Amino acid sequence: MPAMASKLKSYTALETAPAASPQSSKRLIHKGLVLHFLVQLSLGEDADARLALRSMGRVHHRILYFAHFAPGITVSELLEVLGVKHQNIQAPMRQLIKEGYILSRSSQQDGRVKQLYCSRKGSKLLEFISTGQRERIQRGYDSVTREEMEIYFKVMTAMLGPDRREWVSRLTALDDPSESV
Repeated sequence: MPAMASKLKSYTALETAPAASPQSSKRLIHKGLVLHFLVQLSLGEDADARLALRSMGRVHHRILYFAHFAPGITVSELLEVLGVKHQNIQAPMRQLIKEGYILSRSSQQDGRVKQLYCSRKGSKLLEFISTGQRERIQRGYDSVTREEMEIYFKVMTAMLGPDRREWVSRLTALDDPSESV
C-alpha cells in the first residue's frame, strides 16, 4: 500500500503542479508519440506472423476485427472507421469472403447495402491472430493498478475525436466480453 499511496500522491502533485515549461511539455509529448508509435508497431508485429501463415496482412485483420466486434457493419462504415477507400480493402475483403471468414449479406432495409459478419471460422482466426496482442496488453495491465489503468483509458479517450469515441462505445458494448477475442 505505501507504493500505491506514493503513486497517488505523485498524480495529485501532477494535477496541482504549475504548468510545465514549453521544453518539458515538448519532451512529454515526444515521449508519448514515441511510445504510441512503438506500441502500435509491436501490436502489429504480434499479429503479422500469424497472418502470414494464411497469406494475409493487417488489412485482413482489421476487416475481421470490425466484422467480429460490430456485426452487421456496412462496407461504408468500415471504410469510414478505417479511413480508407474501397480499393484499399476490396481484395482482402474478397479473399476473406471467398475463404469463409467473413459473411456478406444485403441489408434488409436496403438491398444495395452490404453488411459484414464474422463467421465462426473468422472468429477462430481472429482469436488465433490476436493471441500475442492480448498477451502484450495483459502484461501491461498486470504492471499497473486498476486506478492507473483507468487513468490510461481516460488519456487515450481524450486523444480521440467524437467519431472515434462513438466507435469505442460500439466496439466495447459486448453482452459478454469474455466471449470476445
